[in-house]
Amino acid sequence: MHERLQSIVEAVPSITDAGTLRLFLDRVRALYDMDNCIYYALSLGGPKAGCEFGAMTYDHAWHQRYEDVRYRDCDPVVLSAVGGFAPINWNDLDWTGRPVRRLLSEAREFRVGNHGYTIPIHGPGGQFAMFTVSKQCPEGDWCALLAESAQDLLLIAHHVHRHALEINGAAEPLAPPSLSPRERDALALMAAGRSRAQIAEKLKISESTLRVYLDSARHKLGGLNAFHAVAIAVKGGSIKI
Repeated sequence: MHERLQSIVEAVPSITDAGTLRLFLDRVRALYDMDNCIYYALSLGGPKAGCEFGAMTYDHAWHQRYEDVRYRDCDPVVLSAVGGFAPINWNDLDWTGRPVRRLLSEAREFRVGNHGYTIPIHGPGGQFAMFTVSKQCPEGDWCALLAESAQDLLLIAHHVHRHALEINGAAEPLAPPSLSPRERDALALMAAGRSRAQIAEKLKISESTLRVYLDSARHKLGGLNAFHAVAIAVKGGSIKI
């Protein structure tokens, strides 16, 4: 695991409430050269379905304005996250329509950033959260920044979410997964930042065979995708980095 990512993952247990979560998010924002960072669970799921928990580095006045105008009801980011599992690059969303244009205009006034990346997190019992970073910068700079940090952000998002469930008494006990040596090796190499081609070469298998191992590990761990499976494996101690 790269030093920057490792320092963030090791800091996750320092989160004990919304205040310390805010400090943690500010650290992520600074280390990954973002203007803002947000984790917000709109529902903790299960017996705490409907209970919210989160923090953000946005100006408090913007958050208040967002809630007062009920921008959540028309926000393309939220609407896309509610119905999907894949990370969302704000550039790929439809920002047309009067309420949405007004949302975008006011967000820029509050320096939310003209680019953003949101990771939706869904779980049992109505569990739903979002982890978001945003930045004001030229598009080329944003694409380069995202290419460098997207995988780290996915891992961080799921570490933070699992910890948020734990401190709010909403986490279910995790049974230790039974991964094969090949599955563990594949996940460990992915966590180390290797590409699929590099992993396949290292393990001396084809990329199609590697895909079978990753899919099998993902199903065993309950991951939404391979990166989520890596996050679960690291958090649960199934792989060491």
